Amino acid sequence: MNRLNGPVAEGPTRGDLAAIEAEWPQIAAEVDLVDAECRLLADPADALAKRAHRRAVSSLLLLLVQQANHDAAIKPAPVYMITNLGPAATAEAA
Repeated sequence: MNRLNGPVAEGPTRGDLAAIEAEWPQIAAEVDLVDAECRLLADPADALAKRAHRRAVSSLLLLLVQQANHDAAIKPAPVYMITNLGPAATAEAA
């Protein structure tokens, strides 16, 4: 027990575990990329290491694009309405 904040949690909460589970595909893709980078650094001439690196980069980028599209679908961009349909006012010289 912490005398300032009350009882100390024994482990992650259900919310913490849910957040980790939601982020797991990105974590796994980043681990794959690091593995591929290590293979490539160990032998830069290895064709299979180059291919694995390209595949890992592509997988991570695809995942990030999918997440961005998902986030955009949840919270759409603001829509602006044009209220003055007349000619635009001339800009004054600065």
